[in-house]
Amino acid sequence: MQTSWERFREAAVVLAGAGPVKQRLLLAYQRHLADFKLDDLPRELRASYSQLSDALHRVPRTGTRDAVSASVLKMSEDEAGRHAQEIVRIFGDLSEPQPLARPATVLRAVPDDQQVPAFLNRA
Repeated sequence: MQTSWERFREAAVVLAGAGPVKQRLLLAYQRHLADFKLDDLPRELRASYSQLSDALHRVPRTGTRDAVSASVLKMSEDEAGRHAQEIVRIFGDLSEPQPLARPATVLRAVPDDQQVPAFLNRA
């Protein structure tokens, strides 16, 4: 099972490839994000992904096209580009280091009220 980070990384790789942005957006979403669960994202990213998903399901299924294909087909190049950028932004946010839950403990070789010996201070 792929992690959220892996899914968005793979989608970003597709988006960075060759071809029209609408085609790359459709492939990235269908191959890597179509069955993605909103709860798998950190809370602060859920609204962005929800808006993206809503935009990619805006147009109902028509003929042989599913809702995502129909929605992307109706988008302008600029709109598709903004959605592609949002996928990359979410990937970037997932890639940022998470803050530590608690500050790291500082270990000292000597008590605070004593000076560190010179041989330990060289390291």
